[in-house]
Amino acid sequence: MKWYQSHRKGVAIAYGITYVIACYMMLLSYIPREINVEQSGKEISLAAPVTVEPVYDRYVLDVGQKKGAVGSTQRLQCKLFGVIPVGSIEATVTEEQMLDAIGSPVGIYMKMQNVYVAGTKELRDAKGDRVNPGAYIVKEGDYIVKVNGQTLETKEQLQCLVKESGGESMVLTLLRKNEYMDVRITPAMTEAGEYKLGLWVKDDTAGVGTITYIDDDGRYGALGHGISNTGTESLLMMDRGYLYHASITRITPSSVGAPGEITGLISYGKNSQYGSVATNSNVGIFGNITATGDASLKRQSYMVGRKQDMKRDVATMLFGMEGQVKAYQIFIDQIDYSAKEKNKSFVFHITEPGLIEQTGGIVQGMSGSPIIQDGKIVGAITHVFINDPTKGYGIFIEDMLEH
Repeated sequence: MKWYQSHRKGVAIAYGITYVIACYMMLLSYIPREINVEQSGKEISLAAPVTVEPVYDRYVLDVGQKKGAVGSTQRLQCKLFGVIPVGSIEATVTEEQMLDAIGSPVGIYMKMQNVYVAGTKELRDAKGDRVNPGAYIVKEGDYIVKVNGQTLETKEQLQCLVKESGGESMVLTLLRKNEYMDVRITPAMTEAGEYKLGLWVKDDTAGVGTITYIDDDGRYGALGHGISNTGTESLLMMDRGYLYHASITRITPSSVGAPGEITGLISYGKNSQYGSVATNSNVGIFGNITATGDASLKRQSYMVGRKQDMKRDVATMLFGMEGQVKAYQIFIDQIDYSAKEKNKSFVFHITEPGLIEQTGGIVQGMSGSPIIQDGKIVGAITHVFINDPTKGYGIFIEDMLEH
């Protein structure tokens, strides 16, 4: 106590400086480093108490320097309360773009590169002892690329090679975090008289997600986040993928601590195929739609809203249930132009009582639902808050378009 009394002035100054720095850093999160605009000199309004003024150092962009650029780039100065400089923005004149907002659930199938290891497991060997041949050798998230020098493509192929090993040790070539390595593992004879490695493996994955948009060239974006392994959160390495018609059979409502999910019946087959999956990225999955005339992919065209167009205000999300896409009211709570993860650039909450009653809020499978504000498509839903399923994260539509 005596120390505090003798140093309280210094402590107060330190707290004051820390507070000012924290406020400044928070303010910077409301100022984007780069934006796109439809016309040079257009007035910019951000979700922060700053004014945006042009600095006259405009220059013409080289062709191909930035996607969609048609004119020039200009530096803009941000000033707190119109007085104190707090940051700058690079504004690029780009073409206006229209997108068809979708909001329809779709079945997603992905065939992975090689065989993916989802984990290891204990076995009962022929003596009845517990053994785990793969423990500390193979890790969750590894890809098995080769077995004894032979290229591996399917989990069935792996099962055959283990069966044919006769219990002899096998050399697995693994891909782990972009590095190749060889490991030696010995299959165990189980109580059932079969040789096993004790590995959980898969070579494909499937689920239900939501298509966000389709552009004039038939290219689509969906999910707003990548398809990853739950344990490692790393993107699954895809060989090929397809979209299929899906019928929602059940919606398990969300509750605090337990996100709900959409259960759908995916109709596999050529006639039920909507399109291909070409890219699995952190900002969504992308590809081409082939079933352009399918009535279940109901379309409504919207102008693309720039990230600076989004406001902390009322908006709507589009989502399809029971074969019909409807608009549900939400509210944008926070906007972060400098988010570490682009698919968590803003926070919103659902205000539509009917949707909350039916689904409990956001459920798994809604990822990719487009968000409309002021007549423009501005973003998409990506994640749900575990502790409050009426709240979630979203991604700016511009970030999906620049994948």
